[in-house]
Amino acid sequence: MDSGRKRSVESLLLSCIRDPDRVSDDQLRGLRRPALVTGAVAVLNNILDHLYEFESADVVGESGFVAACEQARSRAAQEGFAQARLLSGLLGLIGLNVELLRRRFEPPDAGAQSASDEFCRRLLEDSPAVREAIYEVYRPRGRRSGDLAVEEWERLTPSTFRYYKAGTTSAILTAGYREGEAESGRFVVKCVLFPWNKMSAVATATAGYAAVYGTARMPDSIVQPIASTERWVLMPKQEGETLRERFNARRSELAHRPDRAIAEARKLLGPLIKALELLSAAGTQHLDLSPSNVIIAPDGTAKLIDLGRNHLYSRQVGIAEHDDSVYVAPEVKNRGAAPTSDIYSIGIILIEILAGAPPRDGRVPDVIYEMSPALGRALDDLIEEDPHRRLLLVRGLGEGTYPALERFLSTAFAVVATEPVAESKAFWRTYSRFSPTSRELLTQWRKFRSARGGGDSAYLLFFTLLAGLAWWGTFARTGWPEVTDFVEDFPKLPEAPTPAVLIAFAQGLMVAKFYQTILARLSTRRLGGPLNNLTEVFIRGTTLLALPTTLVAVGWKPELWAWSCAAGATLVATTNLLLLLTMRRLFAAGQAARLSTVPPPERRYPRGFEQWWWTMLLYAVVIGVIAAGLDEGWMKDEGAYVFGLLVINIGIHYIAKCALAGPAIRGGIARSLVVGERLAAERAARAEVTSRPG
Repeated sequence: MDSGRKRSVESLLLSCIRDPDRVSDDQLRGLRRPALVTGAVAVLNNILDHLYEFESADVVGESGFVAACEQARSRAAQEGFAQARLLSGLLGLIGLNVELLRRRFEPPDAGAQSASDEFCRRLLEDSPAVREAIYEVYRPRGRRSGDLAVEEWERLTPSTFRYYKAGTTSAILTAGYREGEAESGRFVVKCVLFPWNKMSAVATATAGYAAVYGTARMPDSIVQPIASTERWVLMPKQEGETLRERFNARRSELAHRPDRAIAEARKLLGPLIKALELLSAAGTQHLDLSPSNVIIAPDGTAKLIDLGRNHLYSRQVGIAEHDDSVYVAPEVKNRGAAPTSDIYSIGIILIEILAGAPPRDGRVPDVIYEMSPALGRALDDLIEEDPHRRLLLVRGLGEGTYPALERFLSTAFAVVATEPVAESKAFWRTYSRFSPTSRELLTQWRKFRSARGGGDSAYLLFFTLLAGLAWWGTFARTGWPEVTDFVEDFPKLPEAPTPAVLIAFAQGLMVAKFYQTILARLSTRRLGGPLNNLTEVFIRGTTLLALPTTLVAVGWKPELWAWSCAAGATLVATTNLLLLLTMRRLFAAGQAARLSTVPPPERRYPRGFEQWWWTMLLYAVVIGVIAAGLDEGWMKDEGAYVFGLLVINIGIHYIAKCALAGPAIRGGIARSLVVGERLAAERAARAEVTSRPG
């Protein structure tokens, strides 16, 4: 068909959509089947220009265009001329294509996308003409008889076409062969949308997809294509659900149950890594790994679909940072690749399971570090932008990247399984949050057993035990009332506790919570350097911080209660200051080294931790003034001072700072220590390379 005739049919189809009253019956009756199909392809090839024209003509954007297509389709279906059915189907296909384009240019919205899917599903179910139009438009042309793609397409029957789901750049249909309707759900046809399929990069990659990924050397962890052309890929329908479908179905449940989110991530980790390991053994990578491209089969294995750099193709039409692109490694977005590109995607997928959404800034969200520093540490090592700096903390890479990665992540999840956050009962999670010892001794004991005493587990367990003994010792000495008090003085009530006893109890409570919730799992001793070593001394010294007040004020001279309390607060302030200085130095080093996982300045110190040291120091000064005033006699209302200090110790320090903000503070400190650990591992790796002979 000459270009003038093609443009004429294209204009006629657009007139059917825009202003059907201007289209005469003679024009419609004169249309021929090949001309209609060619004209519809021309409309679709220039669809973005037409959308802009229609928007300028007071049709409300793409949604208005779709509605106009539907009205035109309905009118054409009622006409009596020979090609009315095909015209109706082609108009429906144009509307379907525009609807799927529209959802890619708008921010992701589950409700809107569900409505879009329902529209597409009903369109294909209710209109055989649309199914036939898809068959005609996507029919291989310019290929010889005997070509595999031609043969496979001829075996399909349009009556079996049903809408399945929307891909990043495609409409995905289920289909069956002509042998019978019983086979109608056996295959999937990925029809690349217009105008993507007229782009040379997309057309070339789609045409060669079956040749690249349908060979015998490809593992069974991928859904192998049967045939492909520039416009479609045909493959067997893999039973199961994609990770995207799985996440969407369980999102609200996992968002409110961290234990279930952890269990879900741990459950999916093994199959996902195994699938990628098999793919790696075949000498290739996925390079576009996302929840939409992973199917969990009924037997629990992971099957991979849509391999290749699809992100690059979608970027050409302006949706680079939309939807699945967030899972793609930075080097792939820059038209490169690295052996760890798929590992980056694994990290982002795990973050989505645990946090409810993938990170848009390429950093582990604070909520994961708050949930478990062990998980934050592991994921930080996977999603570094520089591929050469990934897996710095993973040991045994010489035995194989994926086996080493699975051991590394499995160890992290095993550690998390010992923590209160993984408890299935809400009572125990709440109890751990607010109890003085936070069940930390049990957690450390479980970690010690799972690690078989390796690493820092024995070291941290010892100090956690020491902190627990210090708290229970304080409680035994200051706890009021005791059973013997009732027995000996019955029926009288025991005497009220002295100020020294009350303050010693409150300080012991606060210090126990401070150590067990925030400090118990943190250590700077392996980072080296004077500041880190001094910080480690103060962290571990906190375990016994409450004992001086108990021994001095309760067991020796009660009148020294204020001075001993002021001394304890000063030591806590010093510990907080050292931690802050350590965090600043480590974050600054990470920023100077250009680690992408280092958070921006406004996110480095959660819940105002940078103020903790001077507010605690101010608190110590106030107590010191009270102590001096009581000693000199110009402050006389001791009971009021004790009451005020109890409110501050229990209400602010214990509940607000430690119980409520404590996990976030611990996560922020842990993040800085991970930066130091990764930098140390990088230096060690460089030194090892330098020391090798030759």
